[in-house]
Amino acid sequence: MIKSCYGFVLAAWFAAGCAQPVQPQAAPDTARLHHLAIVWLKQPGNDQLRRQYIEASRPLAGLPGVVAYEAGTPAAVQRSRPNAALDESYDVAIYGVFDSRQAYEQFLKNPEYLRVAQQVLRPLVDKYKLYEFAEPDWPKLP
Repeated sequence: MIKSCYGFVLAAWFAAGCAQPVQPQAAPDTARLHHLAIVWLKQPGNDQLRRQYIEASRPLAGLPGVVAYEAGTPAAVQRSRPNAALDESYDVAIYGVFDSRQAYEQFLKNPEYLRVAQQVLRPLVDKYKLYEFAEPDWPKLP
């Protein structure tokens, strides 16, 4: 019994040591950058604050380098069976597409973005998660 437990512990230890986090690679300068922000408000489920957050962020869509911008709330899609991967616990999702990584980096330094983010949006936020990815530099499929 002890040998089998020892083997299990040893195997788990080796597996843990082999698991390395994925290191992001810098996007090619010409690749579009996609940005997704998932936001939980200090007052969860408050429709008025959800609308306030979305409306206050909309002008950011007009800043230089922004190709597309969308904002919304959980969709509450009816499914035939539960899906453990689905997370509808958030209040607002913001999705933006930028001309390039450089355009996104400039957006993050834009005084209007900084003002809106720091003075208007962040006071409403309890926590948030960010996901960013670059379009692959592969030929487009037909």
